[in-house]
Amino acid sequence: MDDHGKGAMHAATSRCFSKYPLAKGTAYKRFSCIYQAHSQYGPDAMGTHAALLKQIDQASLRVGLDIDSGVLSVAEGETALHWVTRKAYYQASQHASPPEHPKTQGLRK
Repeated sequence: MDDHGKGAMHAATSRCFSKYPLAKGTAYKRFSCIYQAHSQYGPDAMGTHAALLKQIDQASLRVGLDIDSGVLSVAEGETALHWVTRKAYYQASQHASPPEHPKTQGLRK
């Protein structure tokens, strides 16, 4: 059965997580690696939420830059990533209650 590259894409993104920890100096590399994996395997592998994942990828790259530059601590970056993900899913579904913005300084819009 053809999974449209989903298994290979998940394996590629898993390698990104293990190769690049969420830490100052490697956060952007982590999210860039994930973005590249999603781009390589494309919308078929990403499934019905491909546009949503691309939106999260773009926001994650910005958060990664903020972590690497020291604008955000890792903990603040994690909070920002959770908020971005919840916001994107809310916008995609319009069924859940809107997420509250974290009280994080330095988060770029």
